[in-house]
Amino acid sequence: MRQLTGLLEKERDAYSPAGALAKPYPRFFFWCAVLVLGLLNVLARRNDVTPDSISYIEIGWATARGGLHQLVNAYWSPLYPFLLSLVFRFLHPAVQWEFTSAHLLNFAVYVASFASFGLFQKELNLQREAAGELAGKYLPVPSRTMWIWGSIFFLWASYYWLGPVWATPDLCVAVLVYLATALLFRIRDGRGNLLVFAGFGALLGVGYLAKAAMFPLAFVFLFSAFCLSRIAGASFLSAVLRTLLATLVFAGITVPFILALSAAKGRPTFGDSGRINYAEFVNRATRSVHWQGEPLGTGTPLHASRKIFSDPEVFEFSSPVPGSYSPWYEPSYWYDGVRPHFSVKAQAWALFRASNMYLKIFSKSGALWVVLLAIVVVGRKLLGWGRSSSGASLVFLPSVAALAMYSLVLVEFRYVAPFALMLMMWMLSRMKIATGAGPLLVRRFHFVILLAPALAIAWAAGRDLYDVARNKPFEPWVVAQRLHEMGIPPGTDVGYIGTGLDAYWAHLAGVRIIVEIPDEQQSRFIGAGATRRQQVLALFSSVGAKAVVTRNANAANSADGWRPIPGTRHFIWQQQWLIAAPEQK
Repeated sequence: MRQLTGLLEKERDAYSPAGALAKPYPRFFFWCAVLVLGLLNVLARRNDVTPDSISYIEIGWATARGGLHQLVNAYWSPLYPFLLSLVFRFLHPAVQWEFTSAHLLNFAVYVASFASFGLFQKELNLQREAAGELAGKYLPVPSRTMWIWGSIFFLWASYYWLGPVWATPDLCVAVLVYLATALLFRIRDGRGNLLVFAGFGALLGVGYLAKAAMFPLAFVFLFSAFCLSRIAGASFLSAVLRTLLATLVFAGITVPFILALSAAKGRPTFGDSGRINYAEFVNRATRSVHWQGEPLGTGTPLHASRKIFSDPEVFEFSSPVPGSYSPWYEPSYWYDGVRPHFSVKAQAWALFRASNMYLKIFSKSGALWVVLLAIVVVGRKLLGWGRSSSGASLVFLPSVAALAMYSLVLVEFRYVAPFALMLMMWMLSRMKIATGAGPLLVRRFHFVILLAPALAIAWAAGRDLYDVARNKPFEPWVVAQRLHEMGIPPGTDVGYIGTGLDAYWAHLAGVRIIVEIPDEQQSRFIGAGATRRQQVLALFSSVGAKAVVTRNANAANSADGWRPIPGTRHFIWQQQWLIAAPEQK
């Protein structure tokens, strides 16, 4: 034992010159880094939103004004808009500060995710110590060093995988899966009492409310909990009863919402996002908006957006769904009737696409390639790979299942970030350092592990500083202001030449896009003769659009009556301008 302690002290001394363990307060340092860099990121990207963000924000406002029933949406999960509704009720932000308010909420969840990731790291280190060592030849990487590695990779991942700039529920999912995985470790250690299992079920239930994809994953978590309880020494009956308790708590949280959702849709469902995405990304149904039943085999729309012109295609969707862009406020309404189906060829292509995406995720910024190269270069001289404690693979089974599940349909950085980060830390936790390795080689290896993500973080932070200093005007807000000045008040129905998913100005101006020519049809509108273009524009007015907006300069032919929106790259058309034009000459 004394010899082992002495070797461990020598190993720690070998790391000290690199500065990682010589720091007296590494936790304080990293907490400050998380807070400062997170706030800087939020400040620089305070106006960054996605089409998903607009839907969540509008549902959040509807909830704040109209009650919890507004959260019953078969595509968008309820937790994140509920949290947004609390923020809106408390802060009462003016419209130009709505996006910033959403990012402040994200910052709070981001801080919570770092705290929950810290609990995951603590449990991982306890399991690592319980696994034992490779006798005489290798020593584990010190726990504090593992914590530092985890913290630096968390910061790196918050810039390149998932951070507070994403106004979506993915950070909420990260908090919950870090905590749920930490509880799996506790169950493996025999610390899984009834309270732990009840809390475990609650985390899974709230996880489903955060994102529908967590519903099938919850059963993988429950399976792991049962098996780990048995490994920890619980009897079969005890493991069953405890898992049943977790399942009942999970059901108590999820079933009321599932019943409300099923009643609203008129059929059993726990959410339609999975089936719609499968139809879009595997069966190649029209993506996002304006599915008309193509291609054959994807189903028959029950109430698709209405095609009112064919060359170019013009779609109208003024009712019955609310929102500044109703096709994305409740996609499951417009995609009712879609029928996803399995095809070997289509599924193989989806898996190939997912593998490419996973490669991109690993390659982001190049930091992980540098770390992998360092491990390969020094592997024979410096490293060994210890065994995991019994049942560790079951702890990470839900993470593997999540990566596999998303690969079947659609992989995005923010979807898989928490699962990939935990798996990466599990791989690093199995690393052992050879007792006879030279201190200089150990220091250099540790330096590379820290330097690669640190440089990537510094680059991203520098970019954020530049953006803060530049303080570039947010064009959608400028467009919204100019529309009001040009006689388009809130509540007005407008048309759009383009797909309205990224028309954030509509939300900010308080107007509704009710008719549009999608992106892929703009060239046909531009190439049409003047008579047909006027016919299409008049059709916009006939369905109730008081104006038409576009940011396609080629579509905004001044001869047709288009005018630039001052200070922006957008243009506006109003029929009354053509009528008034002769009187102005």
